[in-house]
Amino acid sequence: MKKGISLIVLVITIIVIIILAGAVILSLANNNPIAKATEAVYRQDKIAVQSAVNMFLANKMAIGKDAAIISTPGTLNGTGLARYKIGAGGTPTAFVFDSTNVGITLPTYTAVWNISVDGLVTVTVGGSTY
Repeated sequence: MKKGISLIVLVITIIVIIILAGAVILSLANNNPIAKATEAVYRQDKIAVQSAVNMFLANKMAIGKDAAIISTPGTLNGTGLARYKIGAGGTPTAFVFDSTNVGITLPTYTAVWNISVDGLVTVTVGGSTY
């Protein structure tokens, strides 16, 4: 009786390894963990900006003792069009995202931040809106 591995066993082992490697590659391609992590960052940043806007408007309402109204919905980036005012007769004022005004700076990746009339913040990155 000969000792060692036969050629058939070696070929079967190599085929099984190739099948397993293919399954792992397909699994990673379909569940792209890097894309999911990036999406999670966008969603978390949206939550942080929404929270900062809510706190900012609540503070303005407490100081002005009247309702905070999104008078002009639109973009929040840079010189964005979005404006708020306190009370129906208030002066429309732009949102300023820094540590002294809204209390947060917008993330620096390429995105379009918007606010609706209802005060809901959305972010659009690469064709996806969160």
